[in-house]
Amino acid sequence: MILIDEIQIGEATSEVIDEYLEAIGGIFSPSLAYKNFQHLIQDQCVQKGISNINDFNYKLKTADGEVLIPNGGIGITDMNGINEIYVETAGLNFIQIEKFK
Repeated sequence: MILIDEIQIGEATSEVIDEYLEAIGGIFSPSLAYKNFQHLIQDQCVQKGISNINDFNYKLKTADGEVLIPNGGIGITDMNGINEIYVETAGLNFIQIEKFK
């Protein structure tokens, strides 16, 4: 699950995209609550290429309930007119990254 504060905005099936950077990423499936943030997230993506943890208090919650707040942050790429939304993180610890292998 992907959260802003305690609001679930969607889910992602993530996989390791760069083990050295301890990064995971995947396609984001938005919830209905995402619509409340989508225009702001899309504006941030236009301005700087990604909406990140500096813009919203993004959190990643695993299927077993662990909340992950990676050192490198969490980012969402949602460009208006493109149907695919992508979420990525970097800076997980070794134990956390193993869950996504």
